[in-house]
Amino acid sequence: MNGLQKEYAESFAKLIKIPTVTGSDRQNFADFRKVLAQEFPEVYNVCDVILPGGAESDALMFKWKGRSDEYPLVLMAHQDVVPAVGGDWKYDPFGGVIAEGKIWGRGSMDCKSTLFCIMQSVNELIAEKVVPEQDVYLCFSDSEETSGPGAEHCRDWLTAHGVKPAVAVDEGGAIVEKAFPGMTKPFAMVGIIEKGYCDLKFIARSKGGHSSSPPSDTPLARLAAFVHYCETHRLFKRRMSQPARDMLKGLSDGLSGALKTVTKHVDFFAPLITKVLPALTPFGGALLGTTMTFTMAQGAAAPNVIPQEAYVVANLRFAPGDTADECIAKVRSIADRFGLETEVLISREHSPVVDVDSEGYVYFEQTLRKVFPDIGVAPYLIFGGTDCRTMQEITPCALRCTPCRLSAEQLAAMHASNENVDVSAVAEGVVFFKEYIKGYKGAK
Repeated sequence: MNGLQKEYAESFAKLIKIPTVTGSDRQNFADFRKVLAQEFPEVYNVCDVILPGGAESDALMFKWKGRSDEYPLVLMAHQDVVPAVGGDWKYDPFGGVIAEGKIWGRGSMDCKSTLFCIMQSVNELIAEKVVPEQDVYLCFSDSEETSGPGAEHCRDWLTAHGVKPAVAVDEGGAIVEKAFPGMTKPFAMVGIIEKGYCDLKFIARSKGGHSSSPPSDTPLARLAAFVHYCETHRLFKRRMSQPARDMLKGLSDGLSGALKTVTKHVDFFAPLITKVLPALTPFGGALLGTTMTFTMAQGAAAPNVIPQEAYVVANLRFAPGDTADECIAKVRSIADRFGLETEVLISREHSPVVDVDSEGYVYFEQTLRKVFPDIGVAPYLIFGGTDCRTMQEITPCALRCTPCRLSAEQLAAMHASNENVDVSAVAEGVVFFKEYIKGYKGAK
């Protein structure tokens, strides 16, 4: 760890020490802003500081005035983190411990590292008297982990002030090792689309009664039969969508042998890949189709009572080519056969797809390859969700990638115990954002 890396790590650790858990005491977010002001004085001295949600929100924005406002750039991250309850933590999750060449703690990867790298890069560029070619907006939600309104406040503020971002960059993918079987080098996975999202509740009703004289076809039995049917039948069509094609073609650059040939010529091998890949890994099924999995259940309040109402909840992720209405209708028709009611708790379609030939994507990829010459770059179909889907409502180019090297073990620690990020990776992230901002001239 050199002197600059040590300086970054110590500054970053101060952000980890503030427990900005989503929905926690708002004083935590006030304290977090105080630390930001102390650590990044140039940002606060030169940029406009904006609270887009007013007194009702802790969402935070900065406007850095550029030479032009024609093609604004938005850089995103979120302040909030998930709780750090339970788990076998090696170090205090809010201790900001620097050890073993890493910074440890909740939010170190998801995603205070991104926030730190953005703020540090802007702070340094301002100190170096750099003026960006275009206006730059920093947007930091306070409620990403619960799909809260923080990002909406940022979007609405930009809309109200006539700002139409040309490009928005948020978390999503990262620079990962072994992101795909047979990879020969690390890859930056740049998210270009997010799957849709839906929670469905399936309810079974009965007259209830005492468990000592049970009738047939009780609520839990019907629910169990329904769950078993859904788990043992393919409910949704699998297809090679354009985002999946782009992703596999991009990965071919870092594969070897038969995998390289198959992915490089994905159009020819699409039928084979669509059939075989889901059988090899759950990742394949998620890449090539809509998924549904059961996540919650509830029955009676006592073990000797037949419930009058019992339910299970399933989570669906809609793939490109599928619509929410079509998928929900199909599952509802199956639930009907088991005498179940279907209730839609929340639902949204998949996001639009970013054009990988657009100026915005191409420049982002070029900067990644310049700063990280040893990596490959591939478009990425994101199975989860980010704040960027909200910003994508006002920009044609919403890119989801944290320029940070992460190992498989570090990825597995997301939302789990022992979350950490390499000190060297944080330093590289600062270099990336400085290079990216300095070279950004806009995207048509």
